[in-house]
Amino acid sequence: MKSHLLQLFNEYSDGLRTLVFPRYCIICEDELNRNREHFCVQCEANLHYTYFEKYSDYTFADQVFWGRLKIEHVFALLYYEKATSTREILHHIKYNEGIDLANYMGKMMGERLIQSDRFSTIDVIVPIPVHSKKEFSRGYNQSQIIAEGLSETIDCHVVEALYRKSHDESQTRKSKDERFKNVKDKFALRPNALDDYQHVLIVDDVLTTGSTLEFASRAIYEGGFQGKVSLSTIAVAH
Repeated sequence: MKSHLLQLFNEYSDGLRTLVFPRYCIICEDELNRNREHFCVQCEANLHYTYFEKYSDYTFADQVFWGRLKIEHVFALLYYEKATSTREILHHIKYNEGIDLANYMGKMMGERLIQSDRFSTIDVIVPIPVHSKKEFSRGYNQSQIIAEGLSETIDCHVVEALYRKSHDESQTRKSKDERFKNVKDKFALRPNALDDYQHVLIVDDVLTTGSTLEFASRAIYEGGFQGKVSLSTIAVAH
């Protein structure tokens, strides 16, 4: 009886909250049903999924790092192109206080990633760090929040094993060469942070030129890590 009354109370509370504070799909801006988060059913179904979890061979995202350094596997949830819903999602995560959305996208990433045997040995998640100045101005590190959502679905610890040695400018409007120079030697591995792990998954919001993820991976290897490194992002430029 008590559980039934509690369920009715929760349903009533949710309904009242939705009435007073309606929520809208961030893509089409239609009002959401109370059991939906961030996207309506149609917009979530129509996101630009990569379906990399279904690939048995290497993807073009894996090929980004060929000839640069040893990366086991690369996963991305969505394709990124201008004037698409993916761009809107990333913009919302970075600039519109998108903590809840970043966490939600991390969970979505995990639900797809665990369908791939290539990532079955992951035992730790490492988010790309941002400098303390940028984290203070934004209020959060989006890669950290994405990693926390991901950890809920693949059951791995999140370890802040990397730190950023200096403040750098936004990568958004930089050329490939400028991005490369902007992040070169900016990361370092915290001593002993990964001593108990064998397969690291580095997490970031988007893969474009690969410079940020490359130098984060290099920092892990140069810090003495002897295991495997894989990468995962919300989106990959296509």
